[in-house]
Amino acid sequence: MSKDFQKESYIVDEQLVDTLTWLCHHQDCYERFEYDAVSEQLTVYHANGADIIRKGDYLNAQYGILITAHNFAG
Repeated sequence: MSKDFQKESYIVDEQLVDTLTWLCHHQDCYERFEYDAVSEQLTVYHANGADIIRKGDYLNAQYGILITAHNFAG
């Protein structure tokens, strides 16, 4: 199944490149992101602060700002 990176919502999976691709398609909803290769941690900075993005997180760019919902089950 192929992913539609143009969609306004995205669920993060284990494929970092796919998450980065989705973010690149929605650059207007966040300020910047950084990836720490040592800790394997992706952090996105946006209007509401900063979020560490993990597998299972829900990302939404619908309102012109990045909205994240974390998967606390995993």
